[in-house]
Amino acid sequence: MSVAERGSTGLRIVVSFDTTPAGEAALEAAIGLAASLDAEVAGLFVEDVSLVRMAALPFTREFGLTSALLRPIDTADIERALRLQAQQTRDLLAAAAAALNLRWSFQVVRGQSVNAVFELSEDRALLVLGAASAGVVARGSVVSAGGRRESRPSARQGFRYLSSRPVVVLFDGSERGMRSLAAAHALATRAATRLTVLVTADTVGDFDRRRQQARAWVLAQGAAARYVWLKGRSIEGVLQAVGAENASALLLHEDEAPADRRVLRGLLRELGCPLVLVSRRRDASG
Repeated sequence: MSVAERGSTGLRIVVSFDTTPAGEAALEAAIGLAASLDAEVAGLFVEDVSLVRMAALPFTREFGLTSALLRPIDTADIERALRLQAQQTRDLLAAAAAALNLRWSFQVVRGQSVNAVFELSEDRALLVLGAASAGVVARGSVVSAGGRRESRPSARQGFRYLSSRPVVVLFDGSERGMRSLAAAHALATRAATRLTVLVTADTVGDFDRRRQQARAWVLAQGAAARYVWLKGRSIEGVLQAVGAENASALLLHEDEAPADRRVLRGLLRELGCPLVLVSRRRDASG
């Protein structure tokens, strides 16, 4: 199903939500980017089809938080919980967009989280991904299986999550790296937070040249940044660097993201912050 609010033109920033509790951080990143680039925020809530299939299995059980007992999972309860969580997510997006007078839309689809997002978000400038679903609905964070409301995050004023930790961007000195750097600078500026540039280079000489390239651009914007040498581009190296910086968001060009969706889901599970992919299709530099 689909709900569209207000007409929209120009850039689109797609932010994905699933049944994990990382959506609020992803929403904050998307809102910050949209405010900086005068773009529409397109929310995409993915109902993980594997959850519904799992609930239909006769041996599937859940552990009751209040009763401390194992009990069967009812498919109808899962369906009801997903509908309520989607509605609450839509309400959060609406409130956050209204606070900054942003154009927005919201759509609910069913599928495998990462795959569905890429299939339905081709016409976008940036794609914001939260943590990948680990295969269980995060019912304790928003709703219970019976549809009862649990702890629910409220729409935030400002960027409390982003402003407390640096925005991190992967930079390789290329044109695509410059586009990612520009988007990261825009987000860090809007959130009034620090910017860290992970400079990918195999040698000290390459690192020095690319750091100077990035530094010259950042200084021309009247800003400052921290520059970190990232030797190689392995997933493990990126995760270690992002963890060391305690990043609030990681930005990189979509060509630098793992092409294998399973590897990408693994990256999202381990990352600990939203991943922002800068599209090759549209100008996202502002």
